[in-house]
Amino acid sequence: MGKAGSETYLKAVEQVASRADLEGLKRAIETLKLGWSDLTEEAAKNKQQ
Repeated sequence: MGKAGSETYLKAVEQVASRADLEGLKRAIETLKLGWSDLTEEAAKNKQQ
């Protein structure tokens, strides 16, 4: 990874942060998809009544 503060070290830290950001975004998107699915299912049930 390189010495702390070196260019290699800083690039590695940026890559770790980017991966963490991407994982957070993926989780948020999945949560939104599940919520949307629940809403459409509930709307369909209410429409049948």
